Amino acid sequence: MLRYQPSIRYQGKTMSGTTIYSDRQGKRKRRRIRDCEANKSDNKKKTSKEKTELDESIDNVKVDESLNDTGDSTEEGIDTVQVEADIKEVEIKDGLVTLTDTSTSTSGDDTARQPALLADVRAGLQRAYLEGIEFMRLKIKETEEELTQIKLGFYQCEEADDENYEKYLVQCNEQFLQANNDLRRKNVKLKVVDSEMELVSLLNQLRDKMEIDKGEIAFLSEFWENLKSTMESVKVLVNKFKTSVVDRLRGNCISYNNGDIHLDVSARYTEEVKNYLNELEQQLDNTLKLIQSFANGIHQDLFSHTKFTEGILVACDLKAFPILRLFPDLTEKVESMCSTAFVWLDRDERYMYEIKDYIRETRTMAKKRVEDLKVQKEKMKKFEKAVKSANIMLHNNKEKLQKLESDLNQLEQTFNVYKQQMDSKCGEKSQKESMVDFLKITLSQTKKNYNLQLKRQRLLKQVESLEDFLKSLERDLSSVQTKIQEKAQQKDILAVKLETNEKSYGALKTDLESFTENLDSLEQEVNGLSGQLLQLEIIQTFKSSPENLDGVFDRPQSVKLAPSLKEKIKRKRKILPPVH
Repeated sequence: MLRYQPSIRYQGKTMSGTTIYSDRQGKRKRRRIRDCEANKSDNKKKTSKEKTELDESIDNVKVDESLNDTGDSTEEGIDTVQVEADIKEVEIKDGLVTLTDTSTSTSGDDTARQPALLADVRAGLQRAYLEGIEFMRLKIKETEEELTQIKLGFYQCEEADDENYEKYLVQCNEQFLQANNDLRRKNVKLKVVDSEMELVSLLNQLRDKMEIDKGEIAFLSEFWENLKSTMESVKVLVNKFKTSVVDRLRGNCISYNNGDIHLDVSARYTEEVKNYLNELEQQLDNTLKLIQSFANGIHQDLFSHTKFTEGILVACDLKAFPILRLFPDLTEKVESMCSTAFVWLDRDERYMYEIKDYIRETRTMAKKRVEDLKVQKEKMKKFEKAVKSANIMLHNNKEKLQKLESDLNQLEQTFNVYKQQMDSKCGEKSQKESMVDFLKITLSQTKKNYNLQLKRQRLLKQVESLEDFLKSLERDLSSVQTKIQEKAQQKDILAVKLETNEKSYGALKTDLESFTENLDSLEQEVNGLSGQLLQLEIIQTFKSSPENLDGVFDRPQSVKLAPSLKEKIKRKRKILPPVH
């Protein structure tokens, strides 16, 4: 402890004690200021570092498109590329999904900025999901564009127009009719041209029977080569569409609905997606069957009925030449599949917005129900306290009544004992009085007898003593009778009060049971809303998660995404065991 000194020599200077004390205090103050500034600088660096890490985690939610260019240039020895955001945990609190970064501990200012940063993360995920939807739409448009090029090549025109397509088919029909007329003149039996085999057979018959080619042989040969190469192109296109669109829709544009929790919005979407998928699979199966049947016999029962094909029915003889309808029908099927895929994507995007609105509504409703549940639980405590008090009062009054009945029984027994004693003493007194009177008469009729006089005097004393005792006994008997009356009156009052207590307790107990049922129902509703909210958050998180989007984009097989968000969420909810 510093002590004041009048003056002191310090570093060759004479200073007062007060000056030295102030100087030391100033040094300590300056040292504290420097330490504080150093801490602030460290905190700023730390905050900047955390913000940079979180920005990197947002960028890492999407795999850089440059990975698509890696191809086979991945260095030997590197099996996978781990693409993982810095989001380490998915916390679920009060039915809400919260993404947290556990890599560093945050200060008060960092905690205040967390909601905005997490909102940026969610916005990034939502943006990545929308980019995935647009990527899928691009794939469908590529299919449509490639199909248009195939159609232009097959119909041998420069503009995509149904009139140009029909014009080419009419020309083909005329050549087929000319070929049939030529063969009919040669007495050749004509067959329905419904496959590649029949088309080749027709060409062989023309070459065999016709001495001069009037142009139909060359035209139909070119048509055969054109159709054969076109069928192969359509087959490749359909298989590509299946892989790049249908499989991705089947694997990613789904609901992730939990069977234990029913959600109307998810149930509707699931039913619609099921119809889309069935329609796509049916169309895809019919398209591939038609392509496969081209060689030996077209499955005409699989033909679609559209405006364009109905127009061909009028312009061409499709009964004799069903092969002319094959390619137009295949293109109609592919276009229909593209249209269905577009509708599915639009529905999936709308579903995400419905989920978002549903989350907001459910969260608001859940918050209100939680508040109601809190209020009802407080009322429940008061209700239980009132029932408990009524029960205690009822129990106490029953004990009081039992004690009064016991006291009454005891008083009645005492009264009976006193009554018996009074009757007995009254009889004894009466007997002694009779003896006194008899001795009095005897003494009056005889000479004075000293013994009889003594005996009479003793009897008189006994009578007097009995009279005193009877008076005392009568007082006691009166006192007991008064007490009996008081106790009986108290018993009657208490019995009425007890009856009222029993009715009151019964009514309170009935109300409590009803209130408990309502509270249980409200609690179940809150739990249901919490489960729905959790399910909605899981759906929203999954559909915009990097691991789900990995199946949408064209990424190299070496890319490996972060562990399943679903597992993290469920592990946080203690549904799954921890990973060791």
